Amino acid sequence: MRLYLIERPRTFIVTTNSHALIIRHPSPTYKHYTLKGLVTGYGKSKDANNKDNNVLVEFVLKDYLDLSSYRDITPKNNKRLLGLLGLLNVKGKIFIGFITRDELVASATIDDKIYKITNTDFYCLNNDEYDYLLEREYESLSHQERERLRYPAASVQRLLSSGGFYYSKTFDMSSNIQERGNNSGEFKLIADSDYFKRFMWNGFMSEELIESRNRMSVSEQKIIDKSGLLVIVTRGYAKTVNTTIGKDEALLTLISKQSCAKEGPLFGDWGSDGNGFVSNYLESEIIIYTKKFCLSYIIVRGNVPMYWELTNNFTTKNILAPNGRQLVFPRSFEASQESFVRHLDRLAAQYGDIHILNALSDKSYKGVLNDAFEEQISYYLKHKESEDSGFKVLYNHVPITASRVKKIGYSGQNPYDIVSVFADSIVSFGALFYDSSSTSFIGKQLGVFRINSFDSLSKANFLSKVISQEVIQLAFRDIGIELDRDIFLKHARLWEENDICISKLTLNYVSTRDKLHKSNTTIKSALVKSNITKKYFGGVVESKPNEIAMLKLLGRMQDQSPVTIFNPLHNYVSKELNKHAKEFTSRTDLCVFTSTFNVNAEVYDGDITKWIYPNDVQGGYDLILIGLQEIVELNAGQMVNTDFRNKTQWERKILSVLLKHDKYMVMWSGQLGGVALFFFVKESQVKYVSNVECSFKKTGLGGVSANKGAIAVSFKFSDTAMCFVSSHFAAGLANTEERHHNYKSLTKGIQFSKNRRIQNHDAIIWLGDFNYRIDLTNEQVKPMILQKMYGKIFEFDQLNQQMASGESFPFFAEQEINFPPTYKFDKGTKVYDTSEKQRIPAWTDRILFLSIQNLIQPLKYNSCQDIIFSDHRPVYATFTITVKIVNQTIKKNLSNEIYETYKDSRSGIYDILVKAYTDKDLNDENSGLPPPSSDKQKWWLEGGKPAKVSIAALNDEENGGPTGGSDLVMNPWRPINPFERTNEPEFVSKKELEALQN
Repeated sequence: MRLYLIERPRTFIVTTNSHALIIRHPSPTYKHYTLKGLVTGYGKSKDANNKDNNVLVEFVLKDYLDLSSYRDITPKNNKRLLGLLGLLNVKGKIFIGFITRDELVASATIDDKIYKITNTDFYCLNNDEYDYLLEREYESLSHQERERLRYPAASVQRLLSSGGFYYSKTFDMSSNIQERGNNSGEFKLIADSDYFKRFMWNGFMSEELIESRNRMSVSEQKIIDKSGLLVIVTRGYAKTVNTTIGKDEALLTLISKQSCAKEGPLFGDWGSDGNGFVSNYLESEIIIYTKKFCLSYIIVRGNVPMYWELTNNFTTKNILAPNGRQLVFPRSFEASQESFVRHLDRLAAQYGDIHILNALSDKSYKGVLNDAFEEQISYYLKHKESEDSGFKVLYNHVPITASRVKKIGYSGQNPYDIVSVFADSIVSFGALFYDSSSTSFIGKQLGVFRINSFDSLSKANFLSKVISQEVIQLAFRDIGIELDRDIFLKHARLWEENDICISKLTLNYVSTRDKLHKSNTTIKSALVKSNITKKYFGGVVESKPNEIAMLKLLGRMQDQSPVTIFNPLHNYVSKELNKHAKEFTSRTDLCVFTSTFNVNAEVYDGDITKWIYPNDVQGGYDLILIGLQEIVELNAGQMVNTDFRNKTQWERKILSVLLKHDKYMVMWSGQLGGVALFFFVKESQVKYVSNVECSFKKTGLGGVSANKGAIAVSFKFSDTAMCFVSSHFAAGLANTEERHHNYKSLTKGIQFSKNRRIQNHDAIIWLGDFNYRIDLTNEQVKPMILQKMYGKIFEFDQLNQQMASGESFPFFAEQEINFPPTYKFDKGTKVYDTSEKQRIPAWTDRILFLSIQNLIQPLKYNSCQDIIFSDHRPVYATFTITVKIVNQTIKKNLSNEIYETYKDSRSGIYDILVKAYTDKDLNDENSGLPPPSSDKQKWWLEGGKPAKVSIAALNDEENGGPTGGSDLVMNPWRPINPFERTNEPEFVSKKELEALQN
């Protein structure tokens, strides 16, 4: 990237190889300095104290611009523009920030590099008084001279350059691998989702840029993402070390990200805010990467999530802490409970189930805090049992002492008594495991450990190390790989370094604001060693400079307000494109085949053509969705360590049938325990499919076991968002309520990136073995089946009753059932169950659909009666789904044409911005409002006539003015306020004025 500047009108241009970002303030001020900082003259605009936060920004092709009159101010002396941090408003001045030096510190995968920021530069957008920073000689100035030339953003520049901030050019650092997927080398913005915003430390600077980027076309977004014009910065720790897994080389990486979301103090002895955000919150991700696979695991920690603080002020409810400070509970129990619930809800929305490990001491003032927290968690768990929240919360008190942490140290051994407390949850939660050979996610982390201690530093870090080590051991033991001791030693060293780094970042920026006791004492530096300890000192009063810098970065100073971006040319082009939408947009109908089949752990050797291509259905499918249940035998071993061989065989078998009719490919397939989902796409349609993501959730045994649950795939077909779900609900005639809870748990627990759920799609098809039964006896049902009285039987169908009452699957629809119940048969026959249990025939296997925009039109719904190897029968349904197709080539060409037409080739960049900013075409043509006023035309004059003012005293020929009136000029010494009394005449002669000036 390169940076260009033109002084008047003051405009910055950031260029990449192909595009340019034009940035200008509509009302800049001018004040010229020499290098020594002495004022040589003023050239102020009429509003020298303008604090307008509006900024004009446009993203255009570089070829549109003539940069010959612009000054190249790209940093020199081994500095470069590596990334755009955003726009920062400080004391009425708006600065553009850039990363100019970095250091490679980690590599999560071969392609995903992580850099530590070592230098940043800031440039003032709306004032030229800091342009001495552009001079090469500034680098050679002494420290005293630089201090004299300080500028408002200098403290933020030093903070960002201090070594605690990180970014990546290939992925969004605020995210984790599970959220962003395995898109190696392809930048994908995640930070605009609710959860990940908390780790985006330049959010105040770049929020408007992100919003502007989101309004661009998909092709423009990709260009922005790859160019470095949008950088996501995190704070914390990141490092990679080399190791070996078996005989393969591997990368072992630890990434920790501090949160900046909490209102009020981010660090120190404080609890939560009203939104449930807490001080000292940290997310850590351990990653092991080889060419064959990638393992990722996430652990979070933070201060106790309720209202509490240490203060010097005595209240009615306080406990004495060190140095006379007091532990205070400033809010009621009910208020703390609300904040606590919000904290857990956010965690559950992102990770699923939660296991809280409380490492608070049970002695002294910490013991009081521990008792208060246990009262909160007990109340929550007691009342949660009567509600269906869709996730589980487990709790254990692990009062490990600091002396024990110091004694054990960061060795490769784990204390068994601690591990035993949460071993079951490690198995239940699983870990993200990506298999590169099959390009599929074998496992996914379905829950998270949430650790709290008093300051969430050393003890929380130690427990995080213990948990992640157990996860690594279990994961590789399950796949039969013996790990060397070397990996555990390196793993322990990473966590030890993480402890030192995070503790230093935390203690150096402990908030000193809002302390009520006033004195001249300042907080003493904390002792940071490998076994971090913290000393508390009372009497802290003023905010430290580094804390003020942090507040500026986050936009939390009282005089700060966010910058508002106006993208005039892009807004105009978007409006014009909408007018011509029919030229590049069309609608087409897709033929979609869907099927669900409980295969009873069998891999069928016979012909399945009649199932995939039944006689009553015409072929030519565009999309094929097939969900299988009980693809493996549901024993205890399969619930923990799933066998994928059956899935592979079924996938090949189905594909071989499809390939006999047309060219198809497996777009995605996945398995959760006994539930599998296959998504096939006709090759001619693959180009329209994008953003394929998977999600799954267990519901067996209360969410612990994979014998029941669902797996889902989300994708976009051109501009239409679709979601396909395959599920297996609880069995048993009387378990209607449990099946209802299965549905609710899945709708809440299955989510995709940016917190999208199943219902956040344009077209949804949900199929599976729902296990809903018929509330009749065998003696009643079987005769009606023989008489094909399916409508009468359907009246007693449990799912039908649930949908009719609006309980399960509200707003979903199902085609009319005109086929016999598909469960339960004696295997290999067409005879319903003759075993001792004599199960009542039922339509357990169903296919439902939902589209708010009525994009789905049902065609056929039937079962295949000739596939008899299982105790179920396959059920299939075909649909027509109407999708919107956007021809990106035509749209891009039309967009370029509009750009070219609108751009005045004889004008410069200033004219492009100003014309677009004031042009009446940007107004809503249907609003009935007149065009805006200008220097020559006023909106209140009919027809926009030119504004004209005549003063008789200055025009004696036309208006009968006094003799010599044409020699008169306005008196510059009259008061600005026209109502102020004065003896100064309105006009003076030119000769008199010249005499006074000389």
